[in-house]
Amino acid sequence: MTARGSAGGRAGPYDRAMSGPLRTARRALSDGLRAAGLWYGTGVLVLAWATTALADGTMPGLGLLAVTAAVIAAGGLVFVLPVPRRFGALAVLAAIVVMTAGYAATLVVLARSPMPPGTTAAFPLSPVKTAMLAFAVNAGRRRAPLLAGAAIVAVTEACSATIGPALGAHWAFDLPEAATLALIALASSGFLIGGMRTEQPRRASMAAAGEESLARTRSIARSRAAAVVHDTVLGDLTVVALTGPGRLTAPGVERLHRTLELLASPGWAAPAEEPAAMGGPVLTAIARTEAAGLAVRLDGELAELRGLAPEVERALAAAVEQCLVNTAQHAGTDVADVTVLADRDGLTVMVADSGAGFEPDSVDRNRLGISTAVRARIEEVGGTVRVFAQPGIGTTVLLSVPKERTT
Repeated sequence: MTARGSAGGRAGPYDRAMSGPLRTARRALSDGLRAAGLWYGTGVLVLAWATTALADGTMPGLGLLAVTAAVIAAGGLVFVLPVPRRFGALAVLAAIVVMTAGYAATLVVLARSPMPPGTTAAFPLSPVKTAMLAFAVNAGRRRAPLLAGAAIVAVTEACSATIGPALGAHWAFDLPEAATLALIALASSGFLIGGMRTEQPRRASMAAAGEESLARTRSIARSRAAAVVHDTVLGDLTVVALTGPGRLTAPGVERLHRTLELLASPGWAAPAEEPAAMGGPVLTAIARTEAAGLAVRLDGELAELRGLAPEVERALAAAVEQCLVNTAQHAGTDVADVTVLADRDGLTVMVADSGAGFEPDSVDRNRLGISTAVRARIEEVGGTVRVFAQPGIGTTVLLSVPKERTT
């Protein structure tokens, strides 16, 4: 779904920059890589354990090896748990500590088995390290997977170099592990470059929108100034010119006083209402939450946000901002999606996240976050609010408003 063009059928620069397909594709690719990392890491651990069991089914430590594999998998699952954003770095650190502890235990168990690995890069130690790197793909956004992967490589290799030789497993360069880390670095770089390439036109288009708004403001100010000069100043001068010698009449003096008071007022040349930038208050509210650290993925018919009545626009902007603030504070994620869907009578804005979620029926009705800051605002202008949430799945809020206030 893409943003429709502005009035007249031509898409403005903001519409083109924020069109949906590229963002949707990047989101799908990112989610796909994370899911693949989770499944690949789990599969590699299972296959490594199963192959070791088939090679020597009587190994006394086979059960211990299963436990260490479970510990590594548990550490990898920490990456995908929904936690508050302020604890994100601690969660990544905890996952790395748990997984590396599991790897150290695996090294000890294998070194004391009847078929110990000759080097720390041999099977099944190398697949175990590769699985840990696959889990690290879920460490977060931007550089987080690369940093987590580099930390895992550094810690596991330090462990291998210190514990391995003491147990009879000589340290060796692990090529599969290095190749996996290189792939993570390549993917992270690709996402960073792609993000910068899409962010630059977005910022440029928003700057252009601001310049357009400023130009419109100046144009309106010039028009009002010309109107004031024509209707007051020139008229007063004409009256003075046509008045004979002597004192001005009382109506003439009163008229000049009114003109002077008008010219002395601070906003006589300002437009009655500041023209909204492209996208209006809703996109301005979204920009504020992005400035606070929340990444918002926009999609849908964004141009329709400019066709609302002012009071509807203000209510929708405040409600959307509150939904995004709730995501940042309670969802344990730093990413949210805002999608605009328009119809003949109004539009619906969907604010969604894949964070911690909650149980809607368990929320106190007197809490202000949803009841007052969101629902009351939208219902006051004739709209409706629907909330869909589930613990561990995420939250979706549908804000439906008419184009004109109906209450």
